[in-house]
Amino acid sequence: MKKLLLLLVLFSGSGLFNYSSSQCVISDLSVRLISVNYTTCEYTFDFSWTQEVNLGNKFAYVHMWSQSGYHTPAANWVGMYKGTSDYPKAADLVNAVSTIVIDSNSKDIPVIGTEYHPDPTYVLPQLTGLSIVKVHLNNTLIERMTVQNIKLILPNCVGAQTILFDIWASQAANGKNVHCASQGARLVVNEIRPVGLLECSLPRRFQVFIQNNGPALDNVQYDVHLDYAPFGVLNPTDTVVFVSTPITLPANGTYTSPLTGYLPYSERNPSVGLPLIIEVTVPDRPNTTTARIENGCGTLPVTLTFFTAQQQKDKILLNWQTAKEQNCRGFEIQRSSSAGDYRAIAFVNSKALTGNSEVLLDYGYTDMDNLQGAGIVYYRIKQVDLDGKSIFSEVRPVKINIKAGDISVIPNPAAGFAKVILPAGSGPADIMLHDNTGKTIKSWNGVVDQLQLDNLVKGIYILRVFIKQTGEIKVKKIIML
Repeated sequence: MKKLLLLLVLFSGSGLFNYSSSQCVISDLSVRLISVNYTTCEYTFDFSWTQEVNLGNKFAYVHMWSQSGYHTPAANWVGMYKGTSDYPKAADLVNAVSTIVIDSNSKDIPVIGTEYHPDPTYVLPQLTGLSIVKVHLNNTLIERMTVQNIKLILPNCVGAQTILFDIWASQAANGKNVHCASQGARLVVNEIRPVGLLECSLPRRFQVFIQNNGPALDNVQYDVHLDYAPFGVLNPTDTVVFVSTPITLPANGTYTSPLTGYLPYSERNPSVGLPLIIEVTVPDRPNTTTARIENGCGTLPVTLTFFTAQQQKDKILLNWQTAKEQNCRGFEIQRSSSAGDYRAIAFVNSKALTGNSEVLLDYGYTDMDNLQGAGIVYYRIKQVDLDGKSIFSEVRPVKINIKAGDISVIPNPAAGFAKVILPAGSGPADIMLHDNTGKTIKSWNGVVDQLQLDNLVKGIYILRVFIKQTGEIKVKKIIML
């Protein structure tokens, strides 16, 4: 883990406490980026840090800003944290993109607070979907904290984004007195996007893909750890199974590792069944970036001899073969743009009579969705038994390289909104949106470059695009979940 140490500014204005650096020290910042909504620029991520706390520490507060909006306009930011009563107020937080409250900060089971105690009327903390995990490390005063599912709307969706944050703590029962604080600490997100896959044959091997969303980066290093409970949280005590040599990430490109074994853990219980966590360290960055490699391996009631996914022009062809099927209903095809958030796109029934077979059976599916601009997409098969039980295949990544001239609908399927991207240089287009009965829902004239579709209810829609320059009419199906 990267050893970035943030020594927090300590105060002794009340004279009630014996202050020491162990009271409020955070280090080892880490971010697990879960998703980016490229329509709304909403980032969803987990944020982890190691802290040293006093047993009397009752509350901790985290305030986050985009880099351009940090402390502006703040009525008294110069004096914030100067004394025990100089906590941030509503005017200081007017441009903050999130305030997170941690109650019972020093307890074994802290909780996400529902109220910003110093200013409960005008400062509303983020609550929806948040959870917190604490793991004790060397002793009871050193612990690993992870706030999960933070959601921020940032000014930009493209490339690296810098988040500035303040964190302060209070030992007062009313949660108002500032007893330690830090200003202007940084997190960098979306500069790199690590993902991975796990090969299920024994001894198991993993493969790492690291996407770089900016200029070339040298001396990047990644580690791979066993993911012990609590799952999804990287702790300093987790077993490291691989440490890479320094690598170079190409500008706006992807590094692909070889398939790598991790004996003896990859063939013995219980470690053979554990997920893995990738941790990527970039020089001169304040935090590491992590990602989870899911372990969906197990004893398949279906024996897959192969599973492939490859692009053919503007389509993705999936093929797989079974050597044996037992109690098999069929195969659900799932796709993801992040190797973590999978959605079902089709179901293929088993060719085996009564779900049982001892001969080779070939299967195929063609993904016709327009994936232009999607970068790398990931496919897996969910094999479903007749009794409803299921298990997943290995993951197959496909780097999308679709020629210009296609119309993209991203994402598709979508939830409520989607973006329509016209071919580069195609000129203005007239667009009509129909429901599945053919009724026109909306229409737009003279659209150039792209169009955002908002507030669409669940259902199937037909998009009809008339490109004036060529006279072409292009039709796309859109699924709203």
